[in-house]
Amino acid sequence: MKQTSHPIPLRFVNHGVRAKLVGIQSSQRISRRLSELGFVPGIELSVVADSGSALMIALGDTRMALEYPLAHALLVTVVEQGAY
Repeated sequence: MKQTSHPIPLRFVNHGVRAKLVGIQSSQRISRRLSELGFVPGIELSVVADSGSALMIALGDTRMALEYPLAHALLVTVVEQGAY
């Protein structure tokens, strides 16, 4: 597996790329809500699709859409290109 060394916002991860969540850069309220949805540091996720205003994310067996501002708050490192 090839992992990037510096975190980038999930918003800039391409379709089919697997990434590992390393942090959430947002208000405490939004960070808590994202954590409740399963976005916790260490979890691996994949970008399934990009609609132009939101990303479809795969988190294990769960799929959910995140609008760009929320996707920008999630800081990730790339684990593997073209994994999905």
